[in-house]
Amino acid sequence: MPAAFLPPQAAKAFRPARTDGLPVFRRDCAEYVAFYAPGCLCVVDLPGAEQFEATVALPAKKGGGRGQGVDWGAELGRQAEKAIARAGTLREEPFSPECLTLYLNNECNLHCAYCYADPSPEPAARLELETIAAAAEVVAGNCRGKGIPFYVVFHGGGEPTLHRNRVESILRLIDRVASSHQVETFRYVATNGVMSEEKAIWLARSFDLVGLSCDGPADIHDSQRPNQAGKGTLHLLERTARILREEGARFYVRATITEASLHRQTEIAAYICQQLSPEEMRFEPIYLGGRTIAGLDVHQAGEFVTHFLAARAVARGYDIALSSSGSRPGSIHGPYCNVFRQVLNLVPGDVATACFKASDAFQARQKGVVIGALNHKTGRFEIDHPRVQALRRRLSAAPPGCANCFNRYHCVRGCPDRCLLDDAGQWEGGEPGFRCRLQSSLTAAILAGTAERLWSEVLAGKVKGPHGTRIL
Repeated sequence: MPAAFLPPQAAKAFRPARTDGLPVFRRDCAEYVAFYAPGCLCVVDLPGAEQFEATVALPAKKGGGRGQGVDWGAELGRQAEKAIARAGTLREEPFSPECLTLYLNNECNLHCAYCYADPSPEPAARLELETIAAAAEVVAGNCRGKGIPFYVVFHGGGEPTLHRNRVESILRLIDRVASSHQVETFRYVATNGVMSEEKAIWLARSFDLVGLSCDGPADIHDSQRPNQAGKGTLHLLERTARILREEGARFYVRATITEASLHRQTEIAAYICQQLSPEEMRFEPIYLGGRTIAGLDVHQAGEFVTHFLAARAVARGYDIALSSSGSRPGSIHGPYCNVFRQVLNLVPGDVATACFKASDAFQARQKGVVIGALNHKTGRFEIDHPRVQALRRRLSAAPPGCANCFNRYHCVRGCPDRCLLDDAGQWEGGEPGFRCRLQSSLTAAILAGTAERLWSEVLAGKVKGPHGTRIL
């Protein structure tokens, strides 16, 4: 078990560099200074740090410059400017969805203790095939114009595989639409994996990638993810994973981390690697909403990060990647909102929603995130582009505390627990929330580890002068 938890000061160690407002930050260490711009990290020895800082954002020197042919001062400036431009693009580019996400129903065969959607065990409203077909035409046309595959995602506020015949009909429909637009398809499904052997074989042969939900060993998983009768489900999930492996299907595993499992992340990682052997894993903190009234506390963020990093080391020993989606240093992103991700997300009630947590039309309308619907007169699916842009403007506004944060271009902020649409006042002043603290601390830890590796290469004489990397 990790001996100590990361203190909140770990993230605060990064402070803005003197770069005329560009998002470049520095972290002073005992022997060197680490400079960071979104997607780029560089280390400089202490004596040269001030002079180096003055070169950030200046034009690169002709003929290569320093550090293995890279002028790292200029490179940091370039990456900072690219981050600003990319963030602007996310806000202003046309909404031209290239992924169709389908919440087929809000029914489920499990009764997970923390489910934010709180689906029903009984038959509920479902997406209509007419709506799916019309929306598929929009997305497939966009994909053809962009020269990319048509991604279709089966997800939802319930279990998408409950009605196999309906899924098969939708897959055939998607194939017809994709073929008419001459684009390839990529099929993904998120499932609890609690199904018969026959259905598991069908699952493996019908989808390009499967996402399984598993919270860890039996005492964790079965208490958090029982069936509707309160019985354990892990044995069925293990069988599905075995069948997926035998069929050569690609799959990854998502674990929800709760207060009860917070300190057991290394154990969870070892179990998943040994018993399920997925292509990769993702650990996500519990979401507020539905059956979850209280999530993890802000003071538990350091504990989460410490145990997460230890679990990642365990997973690395099995050659399996472990990640968490709240902060992704390899990409410029903001909240999970569909309007920033070029995703057309359909929910029962046959509307498109900007928020993945709105799992039916009533919730979407109540929250004000309906961005499209089927026009029954024309038979076309119509996107409300003015509404999309209005939501983008509101949701891209950075809370005051983000202004000088080194992680602001790689963070979902408080999403999905806190949303600028309904609690903007809560962002004013006060202590950062759990997700803010978690994401900044996790990124800080990743950067610190990368900086130590870079500095060890300098000390070993492998490189001279400033030394950095563009890949984190």
